[in-house]
Amino acid sequence: MNRLLPLMVLCLAWTAWSLRAATAPSLEIHREGPRNRLVFTGILESATTLQGPWAPVVGATSPWWTESDAHGDQYFRSRTEGLFDVRSVVDWFVQGPLQTHFELAFAGLPDGIFPPKREKPYFDGQVTMGEYDRPASLRVRGNSSLQECPFPKLKLKLSRQDRVGTPFATAREIKIGSHCAEGGQGPVGRLRDETATYREALAYEIMEVLGFLSPRVRRARIEYRDTSPAREGSTTGWQVRRQALLVEDIEVVGERLGGRALSDEEITALRDAGFEDQLLIDLRCFHALLGNWDYSVAQSGDNLWNTDVVELPGGKRVPVAGDFDLASWVTGEVRLMAPHDYRPDLEDLTRQAYFEVNEIRRQTDEAAFAMSQARFEERRSAMESWIATATLDEPGRSNAVRHVSVFFEALAEAAKGGKRE
Repeated sequence: MNRLLPLMVLCLAWTAWSLRAATAPSLEIHREGPRNRLVFTGILESATTLQGPWAPVVGATSPWWTESDAHGDQYFRSRTEGLFDVRSVVDWFVQGPLQTHFELAFAGLPDGIFPPKREKPYFDGQVTMGEYDRPASLRVRGNSSLQECPFPKLKLKLSRQDRVGTPFATAREIKIGSHCAEGGQGPVGRLRDETATYREALAYEIMEVLGFLSPRVRRARIEYRDTSPAREGSTTGWQVRRQALLVEDIEVVGERLGGRALSDEEITALRDAGFEDQLLIDLRCFHALLGNWDYSVAQSGDNLWNTDVVELPGGKRVPVAGDFDLASWVTGEVRLMAPHDYRPDLEDLTRQAYFEVNEIRRQTDEAAFAMSQARFEERRSAMESWIATATLDEPGRSNAVRHVSVFFEALAEAAKGGKRE
């Protein structure tokens, strides 16, 4: 629940006042000479208009001081610490008729010659996080993943009244990346193991470290409890606890930035998105870093795949990468797309990275490629530090370290020898 107070910092006199509720955060503002003292609980945020966008006040601890004679209007609010405000692994319980809906979606069944009709309606369930036990709407999600994941990805929604005063207050829609299955590699290429979820979380975090617009993520341990009615030929009433990935829904990302996310229908209809050329080059390099082939992005916005779009205030449209579960960063298996005669002396990961980055260089203006290279070089140390301390299985960490090393080798080689057609 948000508690909102405006601070009109031109010349208004303040008296102490507060808004409180039993489970809500609180905020008091006291005028003390040339400064204002903000006493708060929860997360302190500020904005220059009531409509936002709102942003956390960096480093704010209670009490927090501001200058009362600063220019312009400024508003402050405090809110409950949200689901994505911290990085620690969170424990959840999720229950509902999961097996019934896995079967409706034919989860884990390949398409075959006659693909099944995969139904993915919302259904009633429950989510529990600590003391908060809330009703939720859930549904199965995924496209190709449904062909190889008997335990599919999910999406979860909570109503406004059920979010008030809880960590879900700013997370009304959440995507859940599941463990997929109990081992091995799927026919499409996914790692069907719970370790894949934390590896994919790291990919999103590295995207954030690199300064790209990104949904926030959090690692979770979820105990799933099936409440499907018993029926012949189906195993129901099971419980299983596995690692999972929680991802902020793109609609929430857009709202958090004061803009909006384009709907699936709007993305399909895009023909002149006007994406920045430099950003597209940078994003292609990012996908090369991850060894990710399961995406599509173009300046016009045509045929986007695994790419969302956020429209910022003022109308600027920004592509947002996502869904990295088929990247070699996650799977540990390289999908080699380089021609058979391209650098056969190199091992597959190096060979593919060199090919991808050199293709980007070949199709890119020298100055633009240099700008992209600088973006990654400036953040290399931060990336490596993040990988070193992330919650991750050790083979996954070694795989990420190797991807970073090979990618920067490829960048250096392309900068020296790449030529544009």
